[in-house]
Amino acid sequence: MKTPSIAILALAGSAGLVACGATLVQAPAAVQVSGAEMVEWFARDQMAVAGIGFPNYCHFIVKGPGDARRATLYCPNSAPFTVVGQARIEGDRLCSTFVYPNGTRYEGCQEIFRVGENKYEARVDGVVRNVLYRLIP
Repeated sequence: MKTPSIAILALAGSAGLVACGATLVQAPAAVQVSGAEMVEWFARDQMAVAGIGFPNYCHFIVKGPGDARRATLYCPNSAPFTVVGQARIEGDRLCSTFVYPNGTRYEGCQEIFRVGENKYEARVDGVVRNVLYRLIP
């Protein structure tokens, strides 16, 4: 009987080193996405993204023009739901407004950082709030 092989990846502290077997590889540095690039994303594909939010671990898919962004959320212990909101670019930040079914209103701005191949982090005051991927058609 064959034993399945398991690849082990570990993030080695804040140095950003990734261990893969016996080889250490430097993780790519985070690069902030410019406001101009986000404007291009909206023009090209309505900035279609999917990811996971922290600390609630809701998964989401978001797409639409700035004045009609649709976000479908899949959160632990609740049924999926969709909300419509707005988004705008302010400098190098993506600012959004959404009202949730329970009446809770989200209004805030995030900086977007490229942290890998088509992988991004949305940060508020330097704290990662979402990890997301662009859904390129």
